[in-house]
Amino acid sequence: MKMLALISQLAISMLTAVLLCGGIGYAIDAYFGTNVFVFFLILGIAGGYKACYNVICKFLGKDSLFENTKKDDN
Repeated sequence: MKMLALISQLAISMLTAVLLCGGIGYAIDAYFGTNVFVFFLILGIAGGYKACYNVICKFLGKDSLFENTKKDDN
């Protein structure tokens, strides 16, 4: 059940970020007639990956996945 909850939370985090930023970009394009939709879509994808990274780190109980757990005492 924990893994199913994790997968669901990852999917919701990614979709929320992409759809929210994509919607904002689309609204700005429709209102001002610009071409910033792609920028906001990429921003949403990056934000979704960051949110997923934070969820996975929280699930594993770490501050970062790249932290060095073994230090040399030279």
